[in-house]
Amino acid sequence: MSLLSDILAKVNQLPSRDEDVSVNWAGASTEEAVATVEQTLGIRIQGTFREFTLATGGGGLDKFYISTIPADDPLSGGCYQDTLRYREDWCPVKLPPHLLVVERRPGDNEPFCLDTSREIGGENPVVLFHYGSTGHAEDVADSFVEFYQEYLEPWFEDAGL
Repeated sequence: MSLLSDILAKVNQLPSRDEDVSVNWAGASTEEAVATVEQTLGIRIQGTFREFTLATGGGGLDKFYISTIPADDPLSGGCYQDTLRYREDWCPVKLPPHLLVVERRPGDNEPFCLDTSREIGGENPVVLFHYGSTGHAEDVADSFVEFYQEYLEPWFEDAGL
């Protein structure tokens, strides 16, 4: 079993261990849907985020919801729509064209993004985009799966997983 599969299995177990936790997946995406987002934004999604999207479509833990790429309408999903949102005029420093939003909290907090301009061992690294006055992209993890595991670990520990 791959690390990503192991993490997804643990996420699916969380509601049975904690009644305050819910998990909702968008439903598996497709290569065609991912390609539509890539072509429209002019990027290339690599590695475990691509695998994650193809397996789940996005979503997951309600308190750490990963942006979606819906199979039936990929440009209506969170990845595409959230990325466009951070490129709008309200944002003091607009999101650069090589960043793809993969997780953001309500209230327009600083988003976690794939840096599609770089590749580390077949993976796009994950960065935290500080859209305030600096526009700095802070390295968070070398891959989506590392990022996902790190941020879910507190929930896994609390649930005894």
